[in-house]
Amino acid sequence: MVSYNPQSRKSKKIKKRAILTVAVVLLLIFAGSALGVVIFTASRLPSWDPQQLSGAKTTLLYDDEEQIVARLHAEENRTEVKLDKVPQDLVNAFIATEDQDFYDHHGVNFKGIARAVFYNIQSGDLTGQGASTITQQLARNAFLSFDKRWERKLKEMIIAFKLESAYSKDEILSMYMNKINFGAGAYGVQAAANTYFGKNVEQLNLAECALLAGLPQSPNAYNPFQYYDRAKKRQEIVLNNMLKCGYIDAAQAQAASQEALVFKKATNANTRYGYYIDSVIDEAIDILASKKLSSDPNNAVYRGGLKIYTAMDADVQQYAEELYANPANFPRESKGGNIVQSAMVVIDHSNGEIKTVIGGRSYERKRGFNRATSAYRQPGSSIKPIAVYAPALENGYMPFHVLNDAPVSFKIGNTIWTPHNYDGKYRGLIPMRTAVQWSINVYAVQMLDQVGIRKSFDFARSLGLQLVDSPGTNDLSLSPLSLGGLTRGATPVQMTAAYSAFANGGVYSKPHCITKIVDAQGLEIYSYKPEDKRVMTEETAWLMSDMLQTVCNAGTGTNGRVPGIVTAGKTGTTEEHKDSWFCGFTPGYAAAVWMGYDSDHAMSGESGGGYPARLFRAVLQKAHQDKKFAARKMPAGITKTTVCSLSGKRPSESCPDDTVISDYCAKRFLPEETCDQLHELIYICPESGKLAGKYCPNPQILSPFKPGDDGKLPEVPTEKCDIHTQAPLIDLNNNKYDPSSGGEVYICADPRHGGEIYRARFSGPLRSGGCPDMYIQKIELPAGTSIPDCPLPDHQIKSKKPKEVINDFLDH
Repeated sequence: MVSYNPQSRKSKKIKKRAILTVAVVLLLIFAGSALGVVIFTASRLPSWDPQQLSGAKTTLLYDDEEQIVARLHAEENRTEVKLDKVPQDLVNAFIATEDQDFYDHHGVNFKGIARAVFYNIQSGDLTGQGASTITQQLARNAFLSFDKRWERKLKEMIIAFKLESAYSKDEILSMYMNKINFGAGAYGVQAAANTYFGKNVEQLNLAECALLAGLPQSPNAYNPFQYYDRAKKRQEIVLNNMLKCGYIDAAQAQAASQEALVFKKATNANTRYGYYIDSVIDEAIDILASKKLSSDPNNAVYRGGLKIYTAMDADVQQYAEELYANPANFPRESKGGNIVQSAMVVIDHSNGEIKTVIGGRSYERKRGFNRATSAYRQPGSSIKPIAVYAPALENGYMPFHVLNDAPVSFKIGNTIWTPHNYDGKYRGLIPMRTAVQWSINVYAVQMLDQVGIRKSFDFARSLGLQLVDSPGTNDLSLSPLSLGGLTRGATPVQMTAAYSAFANGGVYSKPHCITKIVDAQGLEIYSYKPEDKRVMTEETAWLMSDMLQTVCNAGTGTNGRVPGIVTAGKTGTTEEHKDSWFCGFTPGYAAAVWMGYDSDHAMSGESGGGYPARLFRAVLQKAHQDKKFAARKMPAGITKTTVCSLSGKRPSESCPDDTVISDYCAKRFLPEETCDQLHELIYICPESGKLAGKYCPNPQILSPFKPGDDGKLPEVPTEKCDIHTQAPLIDLNNNKYDPSSGGEVYICADPRHGGEIYRARFSGPLRSGGCPDMYIQKIELPAGTSIPDCPLPDHQIKSKKPKEVINDFLDH
């Protein structure tokens, strides 16, 4: 039997009442706090100005002298259009993609918020899915910019309720579609239709509507002029959303997805500094997004009234644009209806500031394709300093390191690869400096093989190249790293930044256009902070720079040498002449020039040492016109040393004077070994193919360091001729040649005669000297031919001393 305890029951009631009281109090506190936050946020709302639903503040761009060079204003490319002119497909595409409950909510979709929160918690990404309605987006674009995220969201909701109470759904939708950013400088559906398709909005078909409706989520990332594949994938998402909402059927979705999009042909925008301004806009959007300075970076840049300070040198930028507008500075050829294109970037290598950006021969459309920043092309031999020679220097291979420039093959996977030099010639034993000077491919491949592919790969990545390291196709191989046939390629800005590190003493500075951003209230919201990193020693950078000066002074890059300015540079030309480069630097600036077709066509033999080098020289000459920069001093860790050019080692007593050279070297890598090369010329008997003896009649000179016709160094025989072992029987009486009648005569064929004919001198029992037997040949001359006696000093006849005559008799 259970006993009843009234005291216990009373205690439980008291506890429940206390818990309920605490819960109510907490709820009231939470509600009060929430209400307080709402009231506080509402009190800080921007002033209600209906004009802002269509108006915007102008953003100003400044050059490196803080002079205004451009004004960005959304209204420059915006045309109001009434909703009844907008195709229903475009309206449906926006609603299906941006706000499926648009006609059912009152500005804020709480059901959508709950769904997004649940999805984000489940996925672990609290910022993964948003739930902003079309009304909220309009509120954000019209009135908000740099508020903190939670406060901005509350403001956005409050303004959305106010919009819903003041305007009809169609009016809100109309304002939204006339205000939204579509990229490429287009605001509103009418401007977007014209910018991308050259049409009025009412002429758009389903495929075009779906593409446009997908752009506002990220206009910069989905710009079809630059990222067509991304834009097409986004279009498919929009079409699938329309299918799910019942606006179209599966057949329509598939047909629209497969339909070829025909974009508006480019027209010359005639905008000064256009490519640089586009680069600044892209960078500003990235900064505002990555630093979370704005919830809508595109809107902030075009409508936020910002002041964006850049590193642009307006004079050099304008001069470069004038050069690019002159057809004489480019090949006159064209293929497939396309002209040869080009791009250029100039950077202050001391800090990474981009001074000049040229993205093509003419600026054709705002936010169009910028080859300077977006064209990934094969760098060819211009990659060698980055991926071969600088890492070689880092690992102790000095500028005098000798390798054999001769045919060589490598087994790569199941194939045999044989690299070739651009001119089809081979030079035998050469030092690194010569290989750099004349861009010798075979040397570069062998050098990379000695350094190691992984070391080369990591070094090039540290200099900013976006090399591919993935299963299957990648850049972890001899060919792409030594000769520049990369999986993805490199952009002119990446190549310029990489070469900047050599000029900057081995320190890589991140390339950038923007130095600071100030908002409409005068608050500095961004200032560039240097992101420098040392990627090589100061000694390596100096040695690499010095070798690249040899290229410009007396190598493949002489056309790039800036008059009166220390110039270092490297040419680069791909095997089929699809890409040609000149990359280099002076004491003040680094620059890279690319040239080639946008299509897959090859140029007609154009190399990096031609037009690209001349453009490099012209622009950097202008950049140095009113500025003086001191050349970087040689580091204390560098010294000069003497070596044999055929071994790269300290010269021995047997090294001829013409093989002894002086070159720079890092002190810690001074050569210790002495040259052990066989330097003397070798004589071969052509009949036996062996070393010539003194009785071989027609010996031939063999240089062990000169490649043959096949490019290979000759093999030196070790055995002596076994055919001509005795002195030839020479009838000295036959050498009494009579020029008037002609006839047979013995001549001296010593190579020092250079092909001239001289009568041989003979010694006798009482005389010594004379022409050696190996050089004596018998020829027949016509009547009237007079020849002199051999004049060589060591072939002259001397009388023997009596003792020498007696010794000769005894020997025989």
